[in-house]
Amino acid sequence: MVVQFVSQGQWNDAKGPMNIDKPSPKMVVKPDSPQWLKDLERDGFVVVKSVVPKERAAEYARQGEDWLEGLKFGYKRDDTSTWDVQKLPKHNHGGLYSHYSFAHAQFVWDAKAEPGIVDLFEKIWGTDKLTVSFDGGSLAVPLPAEQVQGNKAPWPHSDQSAYRPWTHCIQGLLNLLPIGREDGGLVVMKGTAQLFGKYFEEHKHLEPAEGWTKRDGYNWTDEQLKWFTDRGCEWVKPDMEPGDFVLWDSRTVHYGAAPMREKKRFAIYICYKPDEFMTEEQRERKVEAFKRGYCTSHDPTDFVIKDKQDANWNILLPYGTPELSEKTKKAIGLVPYS
Repeated sequence: MVVQFVSQGQWNDAKGPMNIDKPSPKMVVKPDSPQWLKDLERDGFVVVKSVVPKERAAEYARQGEDWLEGLKFGYKRDDTSTWDVQKLPKHNHGGLYSHYSFAHAQFVWDAKAEPGIVDLFEKIWGTDKLTVSFDGGSLAVPLPAEQVQGNKAPWPHSDQSAYRPWTHCIQGLLNLLPIGREDGGLVVMKGTAQLFGKYFEEHKHLEPAEGWTKRDGYNWTDEQLKWFTDRGCEWVKPDMEPGDFVLWDSRTVHYGAAPMREKKRFAIYICYKPDEFMTEEQRERKVEAFKRGYCTSHDPTDFVIKDKQDANWNILLPYGTPELSEKTKKAIGLVPYS
């Protein structure tokens, strides 16, 4: 069988979201569920403290520095004169990496397999048969404003199509370095997930002739965001320590703020969903993407291949293939669940 890949550009031109008629998983929230899970359902995001031991998170941060330096573009972790886009691999928004097989680096896979992280998603979905994303991460170092895409301006967005107004995906981020409210990092608008569908229902008259954005993503304007703030939603910039894990509903409005005050921001994006919601065709594409070293979008089941994975400048699997546990192989699709 020849596996067909869909690039991000092709996805933008699609007539509608992939598998829009396929059922979405439902969060399992009960009276005796942990408080963080109830908060996630209510607010659209939650920070769960100390999911990974601080020492291991710090080690992942060190290995992230190894990853950057090992590509030999000229970056040196302790030499601020090398903190320059000319000495860093290609990235977006000041430090988001979705090329060079970042998703398949050994330290990234080790982080994805952390028992505390997997346990969070097992509780969210009520199953231990999960499939995992090949999303990227942030190895953001302070850069001059002119070197940052968008010049460090906020870029509020949701990672879900207007045509999917229901709960469809819960995303996650493992924080690796101390982050305060005045530093770069994830910023979320609390309460927007629950109002996501209502916004588009009330604004059908504003739908463009070609329809809302078809891909699983929506960029918000200040005028649109006022509709949410008028209904009690507010921006939150969480304080985080190494090993803290952030979960957010894909409908939640959010963005990644650029690092400030010479502080780095390292994080790994990790998302699991129930394996049963992946079609066989998706499974075959996913296994092939893993073997090639491709990075994908955030959704572990309804994913697309990130742009330019086959570009001549993109080095695939620069450090070789990762070693994986049996459980992780199942989460990829290399080994079937019994």
